[in-house]
Amino acid sequence: MQAPKLPSFFKTSRHRQFDFKTRYYDAQKEDLDNRVKSAENGKTTLRFSKDWQQSKRSNDNSFSNKRIILIVIILVLLSFALLKI
Repeated sequence: MQAPKLPSFFKTSRHRQFDFKTRYYDAQKEDLDNRVKSAENGKTTLRFSKDWQQSKRSNDNSFSNKRIILIVIILVLLSFALLKI
């Protein structure tokens, strides 16, 4: 039982209590849970085709990057040759 509050000119602030539950993120556990769920749903073949498409896309990007670098080198050499004359 609390004592009765007396009137006062100054308000005293009371401490606040928070009910915050800490959360932890474990990337390995999340990855494992996702793999287990996909295996239960039978989506393993979908993952193989997705990986195949990603590797093909990365190969295409690599080829494109090499082509751009080659074009830049050729343009730099041409501009150097034209400015030298």
